[in-house]
Amino acid sequence: MWTKSKDKVIEWEAGSPVHVFPPFVGRVRLDTTSGSLTIFNLTSSDEAEYRIESPSFGDILFTLNVIDPLPSPTLNCTSTAEDITVRCRIPESYNHTEFLNYSWNCFSTLCENSSDPSEVLIKKKNDLSQEIQCIVSNPLSKQTSSLALATCVPNSQSRHNFVIIPAVVLVAGVAFFLLFRKGCLKCGRNTERTEPS
Repeated sequence: MWTKSKDKVIEWEAGSPVHVFPPFVGRVRLDTTSGSLTIFNLTSSDEAEYRIESPSFGDILFTLNVIDPLPSPTLNCTSTAEDITVRCRIPESYNHTEFLNYSWNCFSTLCENSSDPSEVLIKKKNDLSQEIQCIVSNPLSKQTSSLALATCVPNSQSRHNFVIIPAVVLVAGVAFFLLFRKGCLKCGRNTERTEPS
């Protein structure tokens, strides 16, 4: 017999059919040789302590943890005069955060570990044109998110824009001048041909 927190899940006696109790009807299978129980379509309400009582094995207690699929982590950053702190977050509503493991994909000279494994510290003097990745995993799955460090320092970004914008205007101006000049030359040739001789 298998029980969930003292409520019967499934019961079998040699020579008798297997008897399944609600809410597990249609969701469990018992291996009558080994005594192992398989539960299908798990929900968070299935999480509990389960006990098998068998003359062959005695009483054995199991704890079932139902772990939700892992969502993609969210990366955000805060900036001070010299440092950038990047945080990697999973929604607070996620169950079993105790199983989460955080790791970072960035150059060792770029990222400095924090006391919180979900955070890294980056010095602003480093090359901020790179991306860093946060990898969050649990015993069942793994998710990764990336962040471009340049987005953490909007002031340095705007300085680059002051260089890019004039360059774009200059290229557009030269292109317009060349097209205008080409158009005028064509226009001049057409007028020469149409004059009566």
